[in-house]
Amino acid sequence: MKCKEITFRAFYNNFSAIDLSENFKEAVKDWPDSDKANCLLTYGYIDVEAGMTLEVVACGVKQGDSFQFFDSSKNTRFFIRIGGAAECEAYFLEDPKGTLANRYKNKLDILQNYKADEGKEKTRELVFLDSCRHEHYPDDIKVRLIREGFGVEICWARLFDICDNWLMATLLNEPNQPFGYHIGDKIAVFVHETEDKEIICYSDMNPSRKLTQKDLEGGELLKEAISVFNGERTEEHIIDVWEFLRDSFVWIPCNAIIGEEDQKKIEEIASSPDAIGSIFTSSDDIRFVPDILQNGDNFFFPVFTSADEMGEYGNHFSKVEKHFLEALTLAANNEKDVVGIVVNAFSEPFIVEKEIFDIIENMKSRIVE
Repeated sequence: MKCKEITFRAFYNNFSAIDLSENFKEAVKDWPDSDKANCLLTYGYIDVEAGMTLEVVACGVKQGDSFQFFDSSKNTRFFIRIGGAAECEAYFLEDPKGTLANRYKNKLDILQNYKADEGKEKTRELVFLDSCRHEHYPDDIKVRLIREGFGVEICWARLFDICDNWLMATLLNEPNQPFGYHIGDKIAVFVHETEDKEIICYSDMNPSRKLTQKDLEGGELLKEAISVFNGERTEEHIIDVWEFLRDSFVWIPCNAIIGEEDQKKIEEIASSPDAIGSIFTSSDDIRFVPDILQNGDNFFFPVFTSADEMGEYGNHFSKVEKHFLEALTLAANNEKDVVGIVVNAFSEPFIVEKEIFDIIENMKSRIVE
């Protein structure tokens, strides 16, 4: 079967042999035993910017159903973009005992530079998306941009993570219509199956109803939106939560850190018989360090829709009100390397994964003056 007739998944992280065509002979002329070769041993990987790629590991000889592979080149690296091997016959090789992997370890070690993170790897496992993927760039999918009053427009977007009911991607080309989103922006992508069983990826770019800051005061609107989403996890409901968060003020539990001089003053006042009614004025700035919650090996930055939502937990901390966008920055820069923000951790929690911080930050505000 020719390479052009095979999906990327067959090549990805697997050994395969392809015909040594005339186009490749010059590139491997100095490789061991290339003069005897009629095929190339390759290993498939994905270069995000350049697409599906075959790393040439060694020259070889194919005789019937048998293969013999020679030593690899120690001084030369040669790789083939999958489009360049479209007309070549491909033969897939199992390596259950790791014989090939061990023999050519030095070549394979180079490919660690192309290793994707967990989120991107999960998007590559979604077989149902294959009809939407670019032929040579598996991370790139066709997305329909939808907004009332505009025509449906198809753009390319590059997947980088997956959440419960949606995908996250980066726009790769500038839309022709003024949707309010541009090349390089991160967008939420949803998947729909039509009555004809066609898979469609789309992004809803309709502007939301406007709010005043007073509508968001007290956190009840945000709290209600989270409750609605937890009850019915739809595209519309998750976007409501994100957009409410983007414009909300939240409460952060913090440890108050004071300087040594101020600590001594407090201790002196506390030990005085006249402590009740005493007034303390700090000499140094008081630092408020956000508390961090831990679940297994994961750390979360907690915020709450109101100070009361902290419950008894909040009695141990100073409570600081910040705009949610400030909380995003604090969470992103926290030394604990948090995996996300958890809203209302002890009542009806909602997790904002670190990977979508940029999406929320770049959302258009609903607030009107």
